[in-house]
Amino acid sequence: MAAPLPEVPFQGASFDLQEAADTFTPPDGFRVEIIEGKLVVSPTPLGPHLRITSLLQDALKDLAPGYMAVQHATLTIGPTGERYIPDLVLLPEPMLEEKRWKFPSHVAALAVEVTSPSNADTDRVKKLRGYALGEAPAYLLIDTDDDTWTLFEEPQAGVYRKQTRPSSDGLLHLPAPFTGPLDCTGIA
Repeated sequence: MAAPLPEVPFQGASFDLQEAADTFTPPDGFRVEIIEGKLVVSPTPLGPHLRITSLLQDALKDLAPGYMAVQHATLTIGPTGERYIPDLVLLPEPMLEEKRWKFPSHVAALAVEVTSPSNADTDRVKKLRGYALGEAPAYLLIDTDDDTWTLFEEPQAGVYRKQTRPSSDGLLHLPAPFTGPLDCTGIA
């Protein structure tokens, strides 16, 4: 496991973007993230998106002992100061007993984003780069535009060196600490 990276504000911001994010209260039904030096306020997911996330959460339940799949957690990207709220993230269970709401991206076994029409490019490009910079070990992108699942692994210097898709029988082989493949059939 990599050593924790320090949390630093986005370089080039003339104000403390993290402080602004902490004190900003979004309207009901919206969430706040820091992406590429900008405060991004976006709507929370709709029903079909939530269905995919919930089914995936159930499917992952017993595949990574010592980790728990949760929604609404904030991941910090140490090198950039960005903050993402993935649709689903697997975090170490002991960390979930702490009274905290931010978690370093490198401790997540898996970060999952499900695209929506309003944010698909952010998930495909910006967050892909950010998760790799933050050394999130694995990033699963579920692209609802073309019904593809892509697992990105082995982050190095801001890029993922490995990409995997589910096999023809719908199984997606996940890296350690996962103990078996993920059955993707019937989820999206």
